[in-house]
Amino acid sequence: MPVAGSGTMSTPTTRSPYERATATRTSTRAGLAVLTAVLFCAAVHFAEIEFITAALLTGVAGIAVDLRQTEKLARARATP
Repeated sequence: MPVAGSGTMSTPTTRSPYERATATRTSTRAGLAVLTAVLFCAAVHFAEIEFITAALLTGVAGIAVDLRQTEKLARARATP
């Protein structure tokens, strides 16, 4: 068993393109969902229509990004 500082390097874990695409898609979805929620909360708190507009645009952009990532995920799954 390697001891810390013994000079032995651990092997980095390698993920398949499918796993990387899935992880990227999940983190992007979560980030955009949080951003949209924060913008809607700001709209309610500050009573400004600009925040609602920004939240809606973020939601639409999130759907577009998700569709592109879903396509990438399908390609990664199809590649042996």
